Amino acid sequence: MNFRGFLLPLFGLLLIASCKTSRFEVKDGKTARELLLYNQSVDFLLKEFSNARDLSAQQRTALQLGDSYRKFADYANAEKWYKLAVDLNTGEIALFNLGLMQKQQEKYEEAARTFDQYQKLSGTSFEGRKQLKECRDAVEWKKAFTKLQVRNLTNINSPESDYALSLYKNGAFVFSSSRAASTGDLKDGWTGEKFTDIWLSNSESEAPQNFGTPVNSAAHEGPATFTSDFKEMFFVRCKPEENSNQYCSIYYSAFNNGHWNEPAKLDLFPDSVNVFDPFISRDGKFLLVAANPKDNFGETDLYIVSKADSGWSTPQNLGGGINTPKSERSPWLDEKGTLYFASSGLPGMGGLDIFKTTKTKTGYKDPVNMRAPINSGGDDFGFVIDKYKPTNADDTILMSAYFSSNRAGGKGGDDLYRLEEKWINLFVLKGKVVEKNYEQPENPDSKLLGLKNLAKAKVELRTTDEKVIATTVSDTAGNFTFKLEPETDYKLTASKNGFFNNSTTTLSTKGKKNQDSTIISLYAQVELEKIFPSKEIVIPNIYYDYDKATLRPESQLVLDSILIFFTENPDLKIEIGSHTDSRGSDAYNLKLSQARAQSVVDYLISKKVSNETLQAKGYGETKPTNNCVNGAKCTEEEFQKNRRTTFRVVSSKVNLESIEPENILVDPKKD
Repeated sequence: MNFRGFLLPLFGLLLIASCKTSRFEVKDGKTARELLLYNQSVDFLLKEFSNARDLSAQQRTALQLGDSYRKFADYANAEKWYKLAVDLNTGEIALFNLGLMQKQQEKYEEAARTFDQYQKLSGTSFEGRKQLKECRDAVEWKKAFTKLQVRNLTNINSPESDYALSLYKNGAFVFSSSRAASTGDLKDGWTGEKFTDIWLSNSESEAPQNFGTPVNSAAHEGPATFTSDFKEMFFVRCKPEENSNQYCSIYYSAFNNGHWNEPAKLDLFPDSVNVFDPFISRDGKFLLVAANPKDNFGETDLYIVSKADSGWSTPQNLGGGINTPKSERSPWLDEKGTLYFASSGLPGMGGLDIFKTTKTKTGYKDPVNMRAPINSGGDDFGFVIDKYKPTNADDTILMSAYFSSNRAGGKGGDDLYRLEEKWINLFVLKGKVVEKNYEQPENPDSKLLGLKNLAKAKVELRTTDEKVIATTVSDTAGNFTFKLEPETDYKLTASKNGFFNNSTTTLSTKGKKNQDSTIISLYAQVELEKIFPSKEIVIPNIYYDYDKATLRPESQLVLDSILIFFTENPDLKIEIGSHTDSRGSDAYNLKLSQARAQSVVDYLISKKVSNETLQAKGYGETKPTNNCVNGAKCTEEEFQKNRRTTFRVVSSKVNLESIEPENILVDPKKD
């Protein structure tokens, strides 16, 4: 938070005692710092450093300048002066704070090196190890995939601090701002900005309007919270009065007869306690607040205060499950009772981070960091959900919220940000390459045991027009993975030495979407056929007219169905063989089979198969598959089995497996 005067006490300083104005007479940096006028202290300290004549004064002033810049979130200048303090051998605290400032600027690698140096200088240090781990975690969190998108509310934010948005009626919202148009002329000596007012905007695109009197005054006002009917309002007010310590308290106002009543202070804590960040439950029965009484776990703790007929109860600390030795701020409950809050003491990415936790029988505990992009190196706080789920099946925004941050890239100190969880589907193709598993691995005529995984096969992801998009190799289990784009058609081609290439049919992500799941997986299995030496592959159902070499139309359809095989294996020299049965003379059958083999080759060439990959070979009746030789008495089915068209690899680095058709169709006409 950039509203440092009472919103963010930091370690190394007493808990916030008061809200001071700039009306005190200040003559040196020490006095300004004692009065918490950190913005004013800088000019004095710069002069004091330039006039310092001894090392001790330089060390002290450089460290104080780093501290002052840090208090009003000028992290770059704070880093500069802490670095100088380190160079002046100021000590461990300067080195540690230097790491913090690098961390808050998301210079995580530099910060890790600084904390490592701090560890070596200080010896064993839990805090140093903690910071090192947080830097490493932050780097990983920033890299991680997320459906969350964050944008600055540029139409709402000003060059000053804008923070702590609260939902209001009819889609409007209110927030706190120290913009120039805020009420009064006084400035906060801690930040150098005007005291804040509560502002109202009816939408993200509409210019904010001052919430007006009697809520706003010359004092600090905000943050604010409303009951579910928006007729009751609770907000923070910190009255600055000269020569008097004035603390921040919760004020209450009711909406009656078209206007807000004069606010009344709630006496929840003693007057010497600062109370911040109210959240009223939807039923109005309890308040959550941040406060800094002396018996806290840390600088500011979260409390719950219940409402009864007799008034408000004694505040109850929410416990050490979430409260730390540092600051816990901006509590907010969602519809299911999940508590969101900000903490600078829990493991995080920089300053305040946003956490969430669910109440158990023993209270709130085990808070979860919301990570990037919600959290950053800066202060992130004031998380409020305005949409819990999509409105319909086509809604691309699944959830939305608001929060505040002084991260780099904003318009001012603290800015308001919009968070949206987008409907994003990531498509992943998970596949496997397999081959046939034979009882005798080198004998394709042995018993088939099923399929087995094929490792180190090259797999290409292609467009339907054969453009290669990505290439991978199957692992030892035959598995491979590709990322896919939405609304796109693909095909796969797999290859390996010793196997025929093979492709899948079209794979598509078109029409596939899911609001509930980010990852949509497709599956494909590619089977590669091993090439065995001297084994023929039978092309089933190739028929010719009787005593002719002309392919019948149904045979052309069969060849059309396997054209892809020849185009996928352009580097193989394939022999097309034709065989006859034993009827007819040997010479005649040899001539007829040669003509038939050539007719198959000619047909494939006419379909754009390269003639360099094909050769025709007629075998006549020289290679029967059974005992139906000359003079043998055989059935027509036995003769038909010998009348076949085959192919085999005659020039290749790989071998081919024999495949026999499952059903042998009998040609009603003999050769």
